[in-house]
Amino acid sequence: MLRPCVWAALLYVVVVANGAQSACSSWSKRYKQDIPGVCVCNATQCDDVSTEYLELSDRQAGLFQTPKAGDRLAYSTLDVETSSDSEADLIIDTSATYQQILGFGGAFTDATAINVYKMKEAVQQRIVDAYFSDKGLQYTIGRVPIASTDFSESVYSYNPVEDDFEMAHFSIAIDKSNETHKLEFLKRALGVSTREISLFASSWAPPPWMTRENQTENSHMKGVPGEKYWKALALYYSKFIDAYKAENVTFWAMTTQNEPIQQLLAIREWQSLRFTTQEERDFVKKDLGPLMKKNHPDLQIIIFDDQKDELLDWNASFIDAEAKEYVAGVGVHWYKNLDFLDEASGHFENLAAFHERHPDVFILPTEACEGYLVEGIGTGAGPKLLEANVTWQRGEIYARDIINDLANYAAGWTDWNMVLDTTGGPNWAKNLVDAPILVDEESGGEFYKQPMFYVMGHVAKFVPPGSHRIALNLSASAVNSTTQLLKRVDRVAFLTPEHQVVVVLSNRNAEEVVLKLRDVQKGQHLSLRLPGNAIQTLLWASPSHETSENISSPSPSAANLHSPGCFKSAAALFVGIATSLLL
Repeated sequence: MLRPCVWAALLYVVVVANGAQSACSSWSKRYKQDIPGVCVCNATQCDDVSTEYLELSDRQAGLFQTPKAGDRLAYSTLDVETSSDSEADLIIDTSATYQQILGFGGAFTDATAINVYKMKEAVQQRIVDAYFSDKGLQYTIGRVPIASTDFSESVYSYNPVEDDFEMAHFSIAIDKSNETHKLEFLKRALGVSTREISLFASSWAPPPWMTRENQTENSHMKGVPGEKYWKALALYYSKFIDAYKAENVTFWAMTTQNEPIQQLLAIREWQSLRFTTQEERDFVKKDLGPLMKKNHPDLQIIIFDDQKDELLDWNASFIDAEAKEYVAGVGVHWYKNLDFLDEASGHFENLAAFHERHPDVFILPTEACEGYLVEGIGTGAGPKLLEANVTWQRGEIYARDIINDLANYAAGWTDWNMVLDTTGGPNWAKNLVDAPILVDEESGGEFYKQPMFYVMGHVAKFVPPGSHRIALNLSASAVNSTTQLLKRVDRVAFLTPEHQVVVVLSNRNAEEVVLKLRDVQKGQHLSLRLPGNAIQTLLWASPSHETSENISSPSPSAANLHSPGCFKSAAALFVGIATSLLL
């Protein structure tokens, strides 16, 4: 049951310590002003994430908090109680476990590496540390493009020699060059991380000579799967894995193709190979699957790699036993969420429905970014660094999608570009978007951590690979409550391999929410003040024994009280689709 926001309800919650954490400054030398809601880092100053949560006592909970106005990932501890006079709002049950987590991270695009290497050496290292070191977010997933994307400075492939079906001229020299710095940046990330980083590869387009159009934009393969051009494509992918292995970089997985579906009304074009679910099925079972099983038997194959709304219809590889043998997971993107028209939208129910049909296939969100729309729609286009309300809104949208994807069986979440410049590039196609970190491309002296960066940290830092989602259910009294506030509190919970319970909450209300949480295994209660427009991560130790409790709750896959909303009119739906498909 939700209670009034009064201090009397919180008498037994004591904030006992603030974690040691380097200070966050919002002052920008470039802009000669404070940038509200943004941490500005330079060679001598940058904020870190406290690690004191690793030393909690049995009677303590750690709390990390990022409000719209205030400190980022600020750490404190709470005392918890073993009894309570009132019923809890949220019930946590570690005996009810769901999907295992693969990890969280971002993409090693050319643009990311190019921007990092525009910076002074000491600033470069701070960016690497911010994402991958123990004092940063500790990313554990990395998406690596095979050859160029729109976030490259030019269009290129690894083998432009026409009809080289044996890949005798295959080369990743550009990845090793100062033109992209791609491999160098990737190795620096691997070098500072104390967690294993699972890398997966994705191709935007094959060499033009493999396509009917002899180009990389909206292209289609020559011939049909099983024939020489499709076999050459599979070999092209295998050579990429070989070339990186020779550089001591190992891949965990690869996707068959980035966004193979030609979207209605899309007006921007960049590298893209289009095929149907049936063509993908045949490519997997005739070419890619057998070759990877022979050359890289441990490599996982991820299919689809496209928008969530079309996931359930992309099923040819799952109704063909021979193709399904090679498929480990599906990749999904968020660009048709349409939450700017209906905040209940997001196609989260498609993830739950897919898991119900294919519980042995993991679901991994493989790309998302903000600033991909047009001005006047949603949060608009490109970076909005100096617009505090927009940068916060974008962070809150990240939190909503991450939490609800995870609550509906996603095994992690992958951001798009980790680092862009303040224009949203470089991007040869002028498809300028936003990223959690922007750099001062003019002086190379400072970079900007936006709210999206800290939202990623609220999950990536504290939910390592091998964690499992656990039940986080509404109590009977909360289900029957007439309040609307909980409808806009996104939430999900996990149990880590170190037996820590992790609860992530995002309050999209402007009003503060007071909650009481109960851990049924530990027999403890925790009262919590969740400020308006704030994100919190709570952590505490879990006992090794398992118990369960009968509770009244919605489906365990539900992250909030929303059911998918209906659009008010066909016109609104058309506008939403048209604008969101500008990618």
